[in-house]
Amino acid sequence: MRRHTRHAVAVAAAATALTGGLLVSGGTEARAATAAGPAATAAGPAATRYADDFNGDGYHDLAIAVGSANVVVPETAEKPNAGWGAGYVTVSYGSGYGAQKAGLKAITQDTPGVPGKAALNHGFGQVIANGDLDGDGYADLVVRSEDWVGGPDGKDTARVTILWGSPTGLKGGSDIANNDPDVKFGAFGGVLVTGDFTGDGKTDLVVGHSTRLDLFKGPFTRTGKPAAILPVDDGIDFRYSPYEPGRIAAGRIDKDAADDLVVLGDRTLLGERPGKVLLGGSKGLKATSAKVRAGTNAVIADFDRDGYGDVAVGHPDFQWEDVTQAGRVHIAYGGSGGLDAGRRVRVISEDTVGVPGTPQHRDQFGSDVRAADVTGDGYPDLVVGAAGENSPACDDGCRNRSGGGLYVLKGGKSGVMASGSKFYDYKSAGFPKPAGIIRFGHQIRLADLNGDKRPEVNLTWSGGTIWSVGVKNGVVGAAPTREVRPVSDPKIESWGNRFGLMTR
Repeated sequence: MRRHTRHAVAVAAAATALTGGLLVSGGTEARAATAAGPAATAAGPAATRYADDFNGDGYHDLAIAVGSANVVVPETAEKPNAGWGAGYVTVSYGSGYGAQKAGLKAITQDTPGVPGKAALNHGFGQVIANGDLDGDGYADLVVRSEDWVGGPDGKDTARVTILWGSPTGLKGGSDIANNDPDVKFGAFGGVLVTGDFTGDGKTDLVVGHSTRLDLFKGPFTRTGKPAAILPVDDGIDFRYSPYEPGRIAAGRIDKDAADDLVVLGDRTLLGERPGKVLLGGSKGLKATSAKVRAGTNAVIADFDRDGYGDVAVGHPDFQWEDVTQAGRVHIAYGGSGGLDAGRRVRVISEDTVGVPGTPQHRDQFGSDVRAADVTGDGYPDLVVGAAGENSPACDDGCRNRSGGGLYVLKGGKSGVMASGSKFYDYKSAGFPKPAGIIRFGHQIRLADLNGDKRPEVNLTWSGGTIWSVGVKNGVVGAAPTREVRPVSDPKIESWGNRFGLMTR
């Protein structure tokens, strides 16, 4: 049993301030979690209800990327490891049974119809995003890779590819032209996120490129050409990196028809910079004066159901007193101007009354944040990863011990609440009990893959598979868990034991 202590002083909250792998979620996660159940017919593609339904059958699908995987390619004496780190993506398709457990197919740059060629350190799948970019009723997958960083002239050789959805799933692809190849060192596609940012009913794509964002307006043609490219006024020169894909989140904050964007600040020699809220509109995304506290990942959801989207940010590196990487989350509530300046930011950590546990070194509370109605009361709940959670505590990074976990913080009329929070770890009822080291909490994806109107909690864990943990009566693990196994392909070798970056 872990020692449970409380700090005597209430957790501080400041007004107006607030600041992602690896799983991919479909479009705006909070909206997807409350969408209607499957309604596909055999007559043709279903309506585009889900931004992650790649085969149009009316079920959410789980896109998975393994950018570090080795791909078997012809080798030469000069290139003996030609396919190391080439990377691949795959899909676990949803159905009435839930996530597809086996038989997943690898898509690499050597797959017929996919541009490029699998090669050393291409990292196909470093960053992924999904949405119906061409408006044909099937979700598409956007994949970033670095074909060759730092060529002779140092120009950008990163590649962003659209894999097209179809009645049989992802099939073929097209590159999106780099709109500024003179930017150096593989910056194109450092972050990717989809949404309808202009409010015209078409899916757009925001692409990070070095220190700027561009809005590639949909619909896209099958050659990968957008309807237009609009600069994004983010109001500051943040640097966008493929190693921090969770720093950008899309969702509906104000009450108009356009999706909005939260961009978390980056780290500089002077420390962490606050992030920004950008509101969508017919002319694209426009920065507001609203600031968002520092963190590494964010999600937008209407936790109090007042019609405005709220912004939750995970800050797993936060130091609590002398406890390093204890972590915390911040929740700022939405308003017509981006955030409600008259409402205090809610700060929740393991030191908050109602949250199980106590801050310990490297707990990393906030290593991931996602939102969906887990409890079934109609309010989105906040699911918080704590990738370093351990019992007992250890100071060596705990790489050789099981640990990690997740918290479910309930949404309600007052927003996200600490009271009634639940914690789940590898020992919780209903979770698999495989042999070996079990660690999770870095990568979480919430999606109703079986159409029962309850989200499954999908977890990347240290054993090399993905757990799709069922939910019943608001309890994670009370419904069956399905284990999604990696691609079985003689041409694929997953590097290490981490299977899968999931879309946000």
